[in-house]
Amino acid sequence: MIKIFNNRNIKLFVAAIGLAMFATACKKSLEIAPQDKLEKKQVYNTLADADAAVMGIYGQFATLGEQYVLLNELRADLMDVTANADPYLQQLSNHDATVNNPYIDPTNFYKIIFNCNDAIANFKIMGKEGKLKEDEFQQRYSDIVALRSFLYLQLAIHFGQVPYITDPVISVDDLKAIENFPKITFDVMIDSLLAATTNLPYKESYAYPTASSLNFSTDGVNTRKIFINKPELIGELQLWKGNYYEAAKAFKKVLDTEDNNSDVNYQVEGYRIGWQYNVISFTKSQTASSLVNSTSDGWRAMFAQPNTSRNWIYEWTWGIPYNNSFAPGNPFIELMGGPEKGGKYLVKPSQKVIDLWNAQTLTNGVPGDARGTLSYKVTSETDPNPIITKFTDGVTTLSIINKGGSWNIWRAAGVHLKFAEAANRDGQGKVAYALLNNGLLNTFYDGTYSGADQSGTTKVPANFDEANSAITPYPEGSPYYFDARDFAIGRGLYWYRNQGIRGRAMEPRLELPGITYRDPYERRISSFNVDQSLLEDKIIEEAAMELAFEGSRWGDLMRIARRRNNPAFLADKIYDKLMKAGNPKAAEVRSKLMDPNNWYLPFKIK
Repeated sequence: MIKIFNNRNIKLFVAAIGLAMFATACKKSLEIAPQDKLEKKQVYNTLADADAAVMGIYGQFATLGEQYVLLNELRADLMDVTANADPYLQQLSNHDATVNNPYIDPTNFYKIIFNCNDAIANFKIMGKEGKLKEDEFQQRYSDIVALRSFLYLQLAIHFGQVPYITDPVISVDDLKAIENFPKITFDVMIDSLLAATTNLPYKESYAYPTASSLNFSTDGVNTRKIFINKPELIGELQLWKGNYYEAAKAFKKVLDTEDNNSDVNYQVEGYRIGWQYNVISFTKSQTASSLVNSTSDGWRAMFAQPNTSRNWIYEWTWGIPYNNSFAPGNPFIELMGGPEKGGKYLVKPSQKVIDLWNAQTLTNGVPGDARGTLSYKVTSETDPNPIITKFTDGVTTLSIINKGGSWNIWRAAGVHLKFAEAANRDGQGKVAYALLNNGLLNTFYDGTYSGADQSGTTKVPANFDEANSAITPYPEGSPYYFDARDFAIGRGLYWYRNQGIRGRAMEPRLELPGITYRDPYERRISSFNVDQSLLEDKIIEEAAMELAFEGSRWGDLMRIARRRNNPAFLADKIYDKLMKAGNPKAAEVRSKLMDPNNWYLPFKIK
């Protein structure tokens, strides 16, 4: 059995994300006298003890940020190494990592998993003994099981076959024993994780209700979204499994998280891909004006603002804040930052993704995708090296000791894109197209407009009976039911502001074969019969431009390649990255990745 609660580990969350205290509920745990180990009877007696266990585990999890991003992005096609990169980073990019490469070490994943196993077992005991009320047990148990499932999903994605251990049978001190356990295949892992997560007693988007002792703010940080979003995890697992309706249902639950919020702004903006994050500002007449290149407003602000700001809250579903004053601090400063922020500049945007952004044109005729401009920068003409800014925009103090910022993991745009992927595969391509493209109202409303309302800016329908066409044609309760009626046509709930991923980025609508329009001016869709694979390609391409560097790319490529039984889908994209970088190993790497067995890293516990 693992004894995780020595004094150092009880305070690990403080050190990892910089909370000065766990608030009143955790005060008792923080006052435990220093000693090397604490016996179980000393640390699993009260709700405060259980909270300290949860926070300690998330403190350990916070240390995985760098490894998570590198495994999912540098192995894929949107991130590349710089001239400063060490040989181990180069191995990762070239798909020839050896077992001694520290970036592929699974040991830290298993350390956290074992501590999860230990906490889960003890939560069960506390529940049986009445030390936790039923709802307190269900929430903490479900949260830690879900986090463990996320860690196992990552291990399966990157290593293929790994040991799946859910009982506290060995300790952290006996990590090498893992290699003696049988390994399960990727498909068996997905089945096992689905069984564990779909049967959880508490499956809400927020891991803990508002009044929970684990929800509090201190030092400018709020804890509500540091805990894994369970419906989103379930949606991910169902997507990997190929249960597309179930995936859509889980993702829709995430999108509907704020339905009952008493603040109407949260209802219409929270996770809706609404007007809040336009990349272009508008004049009073609603004519596109200028790029909103700001860390306090527009699309870029969601990466720079603290997790207490609406810019952050409306978009992000899961994220871990770091603090200037405590170890380990923000690892992305050193990894991605330039000298002005104390970084070593080890990785950069690939030329492939830069070219992809540059190939776009905004709806106002300006060349290039603004999300590229807002995701990386070039310092000057004399220093043309591109620097990823998504992870360092929140670092404002220009100091080599600055360790602030955050590891933002999942956000609304990713949920919309994965929902679209599931819907498309479930035969609901028009819904997928709406969320990908320029929004639900613009895609589904089939009425006519006549004149404008008294403000002179909002069109009104010629026939109010047509308003219901802005409601998607599915029964309430279906994951594909959306009410997008706007104010002028009998406003419905929540979805009238939805712009779609491309619409929010001010990208023109996708003109795809299989779409016909009722007239050449309003461009209202009269029939939709788009090839499923073509639309899927566009969804994955859009994910590249929207979510670059955030940690989803390798999984996206691998999932589609597996689904199509087409390793070239993945191999060609890595080849393109390496070719554009002038890497002489490009053809060799492509040949290697044409064998799916070579998608996985060598597994060795250190």
